[in-house]
Amino acid sequence: MNLRKDLVGAKRIVVKVGSNVITQPDGKCDLRRLRIIVEDICELLESGLEVVLVSSGAINVGKAFLDKYLPNRIELQQSASAIGQPKLINKYTNLFEENERICSQILLTHEDFKDRGRFLNAKKTIEVLLQNNVIPILNENDTISFSDISVGDNDHLAAQAAQMVDADLLLIITSANGLYDRDPDEPGAERIKYVPYGENLEGINMKSKTPMGRGGMESKIAAIGKATQVGIKCLIASKDNGRIIIDPLTKELGTMFGVNQSEHTDRVAWLVTTKRHNCFIDVDQATYEALQEEKPLLSNGIVDTEGCFSKGDCVDLRYEGKTFAVGLCEFSHKDVVKFKQKDTREVILKMNLVINEGVSHDRNSEEV
Repeated sequence: MNLRKDLVGAKRIVVKVGSNVITQPDGKCDLRRLRIIVEDICELLESGLEVVLVSSGAINVGKAFLDKYLPNRIELQQSASAIGQPKLINKYTNLFEENERICSQILLTHEDFKDRGRFLNAKKTIEVLLQNNVIPILNENDTISFSDISVGDNDHLAAQAAQMVDADLLLIITSANGLYDRDPDEPGAERIKYVPYGENLEGINMKSKTPMGRGGMESKIAAIGKATQVGIKCLIASKDNGRIIIDPLTKELGTMFGVNQSEHTDRVAWLVTTKRHNCFIDVDQATYEALQEEKPLLSNGIVDTEGCFSKGDCVDLRYEGKTFAVGLCEFSHKDVVKFKQKDTREVILKMNLVINEGVSHDRNSEEV
């Protein structure tokens, strides 16, 4: 197989397919697309590539069996997932076996990524599966996930999985044929073929979201930012291509995202990709300057917090609205707020990474 020019040399690929790709509005599996996805993966395996599949769709499949399903009720989402997940994996199993291949199921939560021991165990499991030519199919364990242990959506799970398995590429299949300079439905909208690492995308419309999925283009770009920062190429492509996976890998389709060329340790990559989406700690000038000198972050230097995070979560640090570091928090967001109100001097971070012009510096990595 001749991969497109900017993917020559890629050996391991993580493919993420959303609910809108593999299910219909009524919740039924789109067997035509599922069959194409499975056959494409099998062809990639025959050509010597390794593939990890991150598949959404369980909740959408399962909700059709609940009479009183409401999308904002967590217990109903969990119940829908409990129904839909075995149905979805059964479809994949049958299709792969038709192609004389074996697939496996791995359900993960945020805890499996943020706990270093569980992360390494999951990594070893996937490595063994790949070595035995078994296709790992990953999904968030929505049956038990809630806000504190949820990855957020499968875009972020895919980015974390790509880092976990040392992937060369993260391919995200969605409704749009990549990123556009404006709403794709507007006249004159043009596809952005390539986004250099660190490119400012503030003027791009990323508010689109399908009724079936939790994420949207904004979530995809945030997840891609995690992966490209640690050297993993990313590609967004359309579900409507004839060969859903192979076409964007072999033709100039979709939007390719460039990567950070700076070196990084495995622990730095793990920390960056497991950080909580939209969780921030804002600090004052004195604290910002102190952190540049590798001093600890104290609670009395915190100006504000944003988002919900727990002890052990990785969050962004900001000064004057700009992110300059990421760190592992010793306390939850609720505790941090309490400390700030009491004007204590509790140590908030046990480790931090200062990010300067795209270069990540690992500090106190033995604590991770």
